[in-house]
Amino acid sequence: MEKLNKAEHLSTDNMEKTETAPKRNYAKWSYFVLMVAGILLYLTWGAFYNAFLDVGLYSIVILMVLFGLVGFALYSIAPEGGKK
Repeated sequence: MEKLNKAEHLSTDNMEKTETAPKRNYAKWSYFVLMVAGILLYLTWGAFYNAFLDVGLYSIVILMVLFGLVGFALYSIAPEGGKK
């Protein structure tokens, strides 16, 4: 493991890379799970209750899938001035 000198250890660039990257990755995959959960909700609810054309089900599933898509897409974009 590489040893950092005091100036590198206290650098804000080094802290930003180590602290925000896992948070961004966690949020990105949380939105993906939300999208998949919406699709699974539609399929399971429709199969159990034979209600594939239920308007109430559409309203919930559309919100879950759209929030999942938008969140996943926004967290997939590289931060300003940086790499993914």
